[in-house]
Amino acid sequence: MNLTTISKKNTFDKLQFLEVFFLQTHDAVFVYDPAEQQFVCYNHLMLRILKMPEETVLPVSVSVFNLIVHEDDRQLLQKNLLIPQEQTSPDLEGVNIRILCSRDDVRFYNLQTRLITGTDQQPLLMGVLFDITDKFWYEQQQKKSDKTLRELSFITSHELRHEYAKIQSIIQLLDNRFITEEERRDLIAGARQSIQVINSTIFKINHKLSFNQSDAFFKTDSRLYHYSRIVIIDDDDLTNIINQRLIHSIAPDIEISIFTNVHDALRFLEDNDLKGDFLILLDVNFPHSSGWEFLDKYKRFLVQSSVVVLSSSIDTGDRKKARKYETVVDYITKPLSLELVKEMLHQ
Repeated sequence: MNLTTISKKNTFDKLQFLEVFFLQTHDAVFVYDPAEQQFVCYNHLMLRILKMPEETVLPVSVSVFNLIVHEDDRQLLQKNLLIPQEQTSPDLEGVNIRILCSRDDVRFYNLQTRLITGTDQQPLLMGVLFDITDKFWYEQQQKKSDKTLRELSFITSHELRHEYAKIQSIIQLLDNRFITEEERRDLIAGARQSIQVINSTIFKINHKLSFNQSDAFFKTDSRLYHYSRIVIIDDDDLTNIINQRLIHSIAPDIEISIFTNVHDALRFLEDNDLKGDFLILLDVNFPHSSGWEFLDKYKRFLVQSSVVVLSSSIDTGDRKKARKYETVVDYITKPLSLELVKEMLHQ
């Protein structure tokens, strides 16, 4: 049935069709009386948004709607439920508002209203709520991606390029037989420093492309600014010695406990971590057990501290797996650097 056919039908058929269309449309629609500040008609989707039972009897006060609209958007809602003459600047594209579906679930809707006239010539508003949550989420993700790309462009064009140019100049000078031995030592020290900066910069790039793209660099629990102890869990003795010295070079007074197997580490944490103010550096690859086994058992502890997975693995699957554990705040690819230690300890 097309609109031309409908126009030839009698008034009863037209009204019956419009009623079916109104009730079964895929968007939430309503008719609102601005004078009485109440909804005088709506379909089942609007009823669902209002969290009201199907047997609800019309009309419904706008106060019911206000309860589920985000408090920062209520003034915007009220403004768009006025008749156009009373609106300071009616928006033909509608306005976006947030609706609370539950405590943790917020959905985004585009609200559009148009003036119609009731049977008694009373001005009414017909409104439509379009669910734009997925569109809004996509746009936000796109903004984050654009921001990340701009940051990566800056990092590569400034930090990496700058250090590369320094090393290139140093190599040229080292080939000069007229420089003194002291100058040669200074140049080598400068090259080492540039290599360290390049390594740290590569980590930043890898980090932004993998674990926490929305983070500036390193994200830990905002409640913890000072850790009472650092727990290192790694089966490589030499790596443990190096990491211990790196940490103590930044924070010489912090206590460090080292474990080469997950079982001893779990027993120590269960007995000693009473406040959740430790920082755990965890390797995931062990000969007889794994860091994943540690995380599976540790998540059952009543008290848990922040865990940083410190691994040589750059496998995307490992990173995704680490995200599933709430206590894991970051995934760092070895080796640990002075810059990372400073970030972790807020130095």
